[in-house]
Amino acid sequence: MKCVFCGSTDNKVVDSRYLKDSSIRRRRKCLNCGMKFTTYETVEKSPLVVLNVFNEREPFKFEKLLESINTAAYCRDLVGKTSEEICSEIEKKLLALKKQEITTSEIVDVALPIIKEVEPMVALVYFTQHTDCQDYNKIRIFINR
Repeated sequence: MKCVFCGSTDNKVVDSRYLKDSSIRRRRKCLNCGMKFTTYETVEKSPLVVLNVFNEREPFKFEKLLESINTAAYCRDLVGKTSEEICSEIEKKLLALKKQEITTSEIVDVALPIIKEVEPMVALVYFTQHTDCQDYNKIRIFINR
């Protein structure tokens, strides 16, 4: 860690505090110039990479998932959970798979039961938007699950 005042890497931690968002605030003192400065440390989540339907890799985007769920829930009220809470739960389950690369179909497989628990009609809309369901039988099978 470089001192923001003199650029020296010779410093010591004089105080550490854990913050609510799982980060650490550290007060440091430069052993070269004697000035104090603050640093923040956060744990980096293992970045998920999504292999999309075109076999292209892209980083997992929480906002994209949120937009997708909001689109599916356009004319329905989500009772009990907000779309952000649903997305957080989906993201947590995806991270629990302990895979660095996931497919869009895996995201759909994880998302559907969570969405269906909150609002079955939103899950049906999400299902039809994210699967190749040109066949009525696939929709009927999903409904009967």
